[in-house]
Amino acid sequence: MTTPRRKACVECRQQKIRCDVEQHKVPHDPCGRCKKMGLECRILPTSTRNLRQTKAEMRRELEELRWNMRHGQAPGSTTESNYPGSNASPSMDIEREAYSDPSGRTEGSHSMSPGFESRPPTRKGSGSNGTIPRMLEGYVLDPKRIDDCFMLFFTQYHPLFPILDASLGPNDYYDLCPLLFWTIIVIGSRRYAEDPNVLEKSSQLITPLAFSSMALRSSPIPVIQGLLLLCTWRLPTNSMYKDMTYLMCGSAVHLATQIGLHISGVGQDFARMPVKKDQDQKVFRARLWLCCVIVSIRTSCAEGIPPLAESFFDSDERDREDMIPYLPTDLQFLHKVYIILLRAIVAMGKTNLQSIKCDVRVLRSLINIFDSQLLSLAPSAPTDLDMLQLNCARIHVMAFHFFAHPMSPDAEGLSRFFSLCVATINTASAMTQTVNLPSVAQSFVDRTICLAGFTILRLVRSPLAAHLDLAAGEQAFFQAVQFLKNISLQPGDIGMRTAMIMHDLWNSNKVFRRKDGRIESLGLRLRTRLSMSVSYDMFWYWREEFGNMQNPYNGDDHIHTSNDMTQPGSPPYIRNQDQKFPVSNTASATMPTAQQPLTKFDPSLINPQLQVEPQPGQPGTNMSFDTWDGSDYNVPPMLDQFPDYDWAAGFEFTNSEFPNAPLGPIGGPGPMMPQQVGNMGYTFG
Repeated sequence: MTTPRRKACVECRQQKIRCDVEQHKVPHDPCGRCKKMGLECRILPTSTRNLRQTKAEMRRELEELRWNMRHGQAPGSTTESNYPGSNASPSMDIEREAYSDPSGRTEGSHSMSPGFESRPPTRKGSGSNGTIPRMLEGYVLDPKRIDDCFMLFFTQYHPLFPILDASLGPNDYYDLCPLLFWTIIVIGSRRYAEDPNVLEKSSQLITPLAFSSMALRSSPIPVIQGLLLLCTWRLPTNSMYKDMTYLMCGSAVHLATQIGLHISGVGQDFARMPVKKDQDQKVFRARLWLCCVIVSIRTSCAEGIPPLAESFFDSDERDREDMIPYLPTDLQFLHKVYIILLRAIVAMGKTNLQSIKCDVRVLRSLINIFDSQLLSLAPSAPTDLDMLQLNCARIHVMAFHFFAHPMSPDAEGLSRFFSLCVATINTASAMTQTVNLPSVAQSFVDRTICLAGFTILRLVRSPLAAHLDLAAGEQAFFQAVQFLKNISLQPGDIGMRTAMIMHDLWNSNKVFRRKDGRIESLGLRLRTRLSMSVSYDMFWYWREEFGNMQNPYNGDDHIHTSNDMTQPGSPPYIRNQDQKFPVSNTASATMPTAQQPLTKFDPSLINPQLQVEPQPGQPGTNMSFDTWDGSDYNVPPMLDQFPDYDWAAGFEFTNSEFPNAPLGPIGGPGPMMPQQVGNMGYTFG
């Protein structure tokens, strides 16, 4: 017969100290502490521990009371039934997996949360009381809209980036991490046609919540997951100046390294307490770290900024070989793709890209090497979406062809680049019909589609045009324009603006025009934004012609040298004032002719339809925007910098709708790393 468990008296139990009371005596003698302090020593036969109310439960109760008061219900009336308008049933529980998509579930689409296979709800009964309304900075979201957004997220977005547990409900995610809850809401509401106001409100309020959540060290894993999702599907904005994606991405990586996700194992070296060596925990940490690496690389690449790290798993890969059987196939594939892209960017960043005199032979060799490595992964692509991301990575690698001297282009390489851009855009357009790609496209994809469209525009205006399929190029270009329009979430956001810019530049006959009147489309003026330099350089062409902005690259004589100041054609809205500002017809006649470098192509190969013939009597038709100054037309200088994608002109928007950016080179070309630098950041792994 086992002895019964000793019970402490009430006073000792409350103070959590050892009690020496003799329980077998009836009545019992007082314990030593109660006798010494003169307290009544009592033993309650049915005493149970009175758990204190947690902060999450107090917050939940407060929101329930607010909801009841707002709708005139008696307190407590919602504990046994659903809220008005909610489609959450009392039987909604974890076993049902209400938000999972069986058709889109793969071996790797399990949860990224620890212990996801047997994880209970974070609050008893949270899965059986119906969805609770939530409030963020005064904005209240009712249960029906919460359930709708969760359903949209887990059926449309989660299969593309499965880092969450689809079996948990809205209440569970809110108790786990409010940031993760609102992240699901804002992503799920991207195409929520029933109430577009949900996206507008939540996207404005979630950024402060994200930054405040970074300071909470108690639960960094859900915060990392939320930040990675926000980086994968960017918040809608009308200006890249306001986009916080790159900051969130860096924060996610730093939070991950701070808890040791970049090291194989369970992170014992980064913990204050002994950590159980659990295999599931090791797999979970390895998967989440791979997601951090993938998101970090493609976010940096889409921004045109050198990645945070130069290598990954170079010294630690052998230690993680035992994790390979447990990692999803698609995640391993994407990791290989983006690691090759990372190494390509780092390698080509060391070839003195800022100068047009960079070593072309080394540059082209690197392009061919890394493009071949990416091509070797194509047969192992698990899905069409993964193959699309591989082609997007190839586009970023081959975009470095434009850093070579424009007078000696690589005909074969640029022709293959043209074909790749056309094929990738056609694939993305075809997937619009099959999987509705624009609705769920990740930010890296739409930025790359834009880059592919600008590449086509440059090549069809180049001497290579006679050797290209111009009809296919034009069709692909406008497919890219339509794709960007389709991904637009709000009027005047980045997607819609970029589409209109591409349309304007295609119809322009002044874009790429140099000082001597030639069309030079293969040269880059902006050379410090890696592969995205091609896109950002195109934006400046648009600003000059359609945005009434001064050319900041005046004096950068990368290609030809000319000291003569010329006056270009006027922006559209002041063309009727040309007669007030006569231009001497001798300006172009006195311009010195630069010596033409040797080229691979005969000038007769240039497509005559793409060349603009100067017409007598029309001053400025053969001039460029390289030296245009707004003062020539009595236009005050534009002192406010317009960072990437940030324009108010040309889209029927007023400047009052968008705040002026502060002075300084914000969002402009950032400095590249020196040529001999061996490491562009700390090391993944």
